[in-house]
Amino acid sequence: MSPRGSLTPVVASGTASVVKLLVATLAFVGAYVGIEAPGATVVPARAAGSGSVQVETVVLSSRSMQETTAQAPAEGTVVVTPATGGGSCDRPYQARSVVGNPHPDRTVSYGWRLQRWSTASQSWRTYLSGGSGFTGGSQTVEWQPRVVDNPGVYRVTLSVPGRPSAHSARFRVSC
Repeated sequence: MSPRGSLTPVVASGTASVVKLLVATLAFVGAYVGIEAPGATVVPARAAGSGSVQVETVVLSSRSMQETTAQAPAEGTVVVTPATGGGSCDRPYQARSVVGNPHPDRTVSYGWRLQRWSTASQSWRTYLSGGSGFTGGSQTVEWQPRVVDNPGVYRVTLSVPGRPSAHSARFRVSC
């Protein structure tokens, strides 16, 4: 193989990279300078000094997003609501709470437990569990447990180290 033949792929790939960077740079500069896109509606402002306020109207288009109307529960409380989906004896739920972080520069960990009331032992038994954590200020946290073919009385518990556990209200699962 000649030295000239081994250089051709390197030069070709370098040229392709330069072209890609040039196109990206032109797109950025065009967006920064404000080059109009086809179909954009822009109404020019009136001249200053004509006695009226300058107004510029720009029409933007975007996809609409579904608005979340659920309010965040208070810190230290757990709210459980039935989620959509599931079959005749497959019940999904959504548990939500707010976890505060007094030290936003540190990670706070938390754990979820779905507990089922045991009539035999007269106590709460863990049915499912999960956990997570985050860094930053207070956050609304969510968990989505499922109860499949196991009717009974349940509650959701949220545990954060160094704080008392928060429990949801009891709820009944039936098939």
